Amino acid sequence: MPSSLKQEMFSDATSATERNDRLEDLKKALAESVARHDEGTDGFMPAKDAERAGVNAGIQKGRGPGRVKQAGHLDALAERLGTIAKGLSAEEQAQVSEQLASLNAMKDTFAKDITVATPGNLHPYDLEAPAKVLVPRFTPLRNEISRTKGQGTAREYRRILGYSNSGLGGVNDLTPFFNSETTTNSFGSLSLRRGPIISYAMDVHTIPYMEMSVSDLVTWKAYFTDLGFEDVRQLSQMALLWSHLLGEEKALLWGRGSASGYSGAVSAPAATAATAGGGTIPAATYVVSVAAISGGGPNPTQTAAVTANGALVVSANGTITITLTTQPTGALGYAVYVGVGTATFQGVFVPGGASGNTITLTSFVSGGVAAPGSDTSSNANAYDGYLTILTNPANAGDFRAFNNTYPNKSIFTQGGANNIGDQPFQDQFAALFASVYADPEEVWLAAPQRRQLADYLRSASNTSAAYRIVVNESAEAGITMGSMIVGLQNESSPSGRVVDLRVHPYMPAGCSFTYSRVLPIPDSHIGQSVEMVEVQGYMGVDWPQIQFTYDASTYWYGAPIFYAPKWSGGMTGLQ
Repeated sequence: MPSSLKQEMFSDATSATERNDRLEDLKKALAESVARHDEGTDGFMPAKDAERAGVNAGIQKGRGPGRVKQAGHLDALAERLGTIAKGLSAEEQAQVSEQLASLNAMKDTFAKDITVATPGNLHPYDLEAPAKVLVPRFTPLRNEISRTKGQGTAREYRRILGYSNSGLGGVNDLTPFFNSETTTNSFGSLSLRRGPIISYAMDVHTIPYMEMSVSDLVTWKAYFTDLGFEDVRQLSQMALLWSHLLGEEKALLWGRGSASGYSGAVSAPAATAATAGGGTIPAATYVVSVAAISGGGPNPTQTAAVTANGALVVSANGTITITLTTQPTGALGYAVYVGVGTATFQGVFVPGGASGNTITLTSFVSGGVAAPGSDTSSNANAYDGYLTILTNPANAGDFRAFNNTYPNKSIFTQGGANNIGDQPFQDQFAALFASVYADPEEVWLAAPQRRQLADYLRSASNTSAAYRIVVNESAEAGITMGSMIVGLQNESSPSGRVVDLRVHPYMPAGCSFTYSRVLPIPDSHIGQSVEMVEVQGYMGVDWPQIQFTYDASTYWYGAPIFYAPKWSGGMTGLQ
């Protein structure tokens, strides 16, 4: 645009810079006006149309072309430029006319309709901005566990396990009767006429704190590409949070540490393998191996695989039967590996049920993951979780490997030759009460196991089990059908407690634990039997930008403290 025209249009400007800025503002206003016109937001109403509409003539805000015939902002602005151009030199008028023609052409282009057919493939898409996050999130253990502040690198605590006449901690009872005139007892080097001195049992534990962290990054290209569609940095932060919390939940359930104070690696199992007919396994010489699993997940933590049979000759249409001869403490299940030359993963075997400690493979799948050659059953940077603590008889108040068909009638009625197998839950309640007078509140198990209990009750062949289902009819004449076992009456409870049955989504198959949250000892100085001690609670970290990415991490430092595992118990092999 000629400088003389800019000077005339913006004659009140104080400098050339301000005139240029105003011209750019005008161009921006033109573009916005075109957009508002195309959207049908604004329009121009001539006097005759305005008179009929009962409004003032001129530019109408919010009155689109569907209401009246209108030319829009661009016409009005072009008209103004035409008025200003009068009286200019011939050269300047030619330049202004050229620019007006360009503006009118732009107006005509914008005025064209966009349809599905025109112009070609410029079709509008119904694109929703946020992606749908289809990730269930269950963290019941970490949500309910109490938390307290820690400091340093480890938590050390002392426990009084028993004293005379408590019947606990292996301390013998003594009689408080004595004769003050004749009875003497030793107090150091002195022999005095006093009652007998009581004894104590205690221990000391040092639990090191462990760190947790996960990280994510968003590239600049991804961030700028998704502007207006998805806030990918927010998505990254949300995914980081839940990835961390879900990892903590699984660690609380089955984590297994190897640092001093934790359980350490699981011992390797022992097994034998034999073959027979009746299956579909092709004829060949197979290697059969087994590894003990100590935790869950897509890549279970497990011992190095041990060979059950290194040269098992199978005839055509054969089977392979594997028998566990040693089941190490802490094993939650067993990974089975079979192959020609190299044993590969076939599945997870949970001992128990009618098969006891054997599993029979009737088919063979090639191409799986090779048998592990190293031990990953524990982690030097991990802490111990519930199942790790409560499936160890040295820690738990009661542990039992269930090796009978589950469920069966004897779970609900007394009797049976195999007390451990016939009524596992009631037997565990009784054992916990006998050892420490425990009165547990909860049993955690996998969904299939609770469903099996309900299916057993609904079975017509098990009418000897005492139960009834009450059907209530609502005012709307609707009936809710179905039943679910929500608790078990503890036959050994001094308070007549009904123990809640709770399903954990990540519970390994066949595993369960009975949990006493609160001890029946008012002055125990233990609010909850398990407590999370945190030097640093959950925190998020946004890292400095040193490359074309937005980087973030989480951080946590602490450990769960199992003050009273003797008041809880574990179980494996529920089938």
